[in-house]
Amino acid sequence: MSLPRIAWPGYLSRAGRLHHTRLSILLICALVCFSSCATPSSTQTQVKSTPVAKMKPSPTKTTSDGTASTGDTAQSLRTLYDDIASLHRLEGPQGWMWRVTLPANRLVIYYGNPFSSAMGPIGAYSDDELLARLQQQAQAYADLDPEHAVIPAFDYVTPVAQASPMADGTWRARMPDDSIEHYRDLANTNHMLFFMDMQIGHSNIQSEVNNVWSFLQQPGVDLALDPEFDMPPGTTPGIEFGRMTASEINWVIDKLSNLVLTQHLPPKILIIHQFRESMLPDWQKIRVKPGVQVVTSVDGFGAPGAKIGDYRIFDKQQLIQYPGFKLFYRWDRPLMSPADVLKLDPPPMMVMYQ
Repeated sequence: MSLPRIAWPGYLSRAGRLHHTRLSILLICALVCFSSCATPSSTQTQVKSTPVAKMKPSPTKTTSDGTASTGDTAQSLRTLYDDIASLHRLEGPQGWMWRVTLPANRLVIYYGNPFSSAMGPIGAYSDDELLARLQQQAQAYADLDPEHAVIPAFDYVTPVAQASPMADGTWRARMPDDSIEHYRDLANTNHMLFFMDMQIGHSNIQSEVNNVWSFLQQPGVDLALDPEFDMPPGTTPGIEFGRMTASEINWVIDKLSNLVLTQHLPPKILIIHQFRESMLPDWQKIRVKPGVQVVTSVDGFGAPGAKIGDYRIFDKQQLIQYPGFKLFYRWDRPLMSPADVLKLDPPPMMVMYQ
């Protein structure tokens, strides 16, 4: 089955490829030029013995004839090495990840868990059918709004809140790493983002984020939080509604921001689900930080009128940064079409299907 073609942000036209090729040649030529200007005893030995990322700036000096000393040459070399490394990263097989950004792109996401077909598409289809269905759904939005290149994504629920207590009292079940990695790889190798969607039960957000930190350290891996299943003491997931405080969410944003800025990763996208005001009681205190893009996903199933009413509150009056909207194939009656979704004010930059 052939997959519909979507205007990926990572796609380069012939002119774009020629531009980047010429840029590579220019950088390499400049590097050769600077290398020939440096003395073998200083620059060449230094580059061979010390990794570029760990080289310290040399003092700036000027010779008697006004030309720059080898300290300036070494600094220029370091800049060139960094530029070439960045160019290779952007043009490599994962280069598309560094070009995904909101609001330039729109996300179209499939939600679910592979161990439960009732939770959404991820658990309902084989890998090939899952990819084909998601790309077809994403293509509908790309056709309606060519100005925003569509990025499909998986939203894999882990941990999953449980209706009865676990031995450790957390009321949540973590999914196995090999299953997470399978869907992470399936997404990223098909130019799709991968989200881990957290229902933390009676655990805490710090423990659950730290548990999947090795995945979040990878490009193309993002995070979603579900306040509905962040349970206060004495409550039962699925019976009562939970809530998530700004301090919990700000801890996550701070941690992701620091990761992006220190490890030079693509921006992380954080999705926050909501369909009741009580789920984000102090949303005004949520702080957006560099390197993290926050999407409010208006959750909940029902008739279009009720869903649109929620959207007007949570993604217009109380919008934190970027608007998102969630649809339910089985439970929305009737299911809003992509054209209907894009008529929302403002048009959502993320559309999720469960």
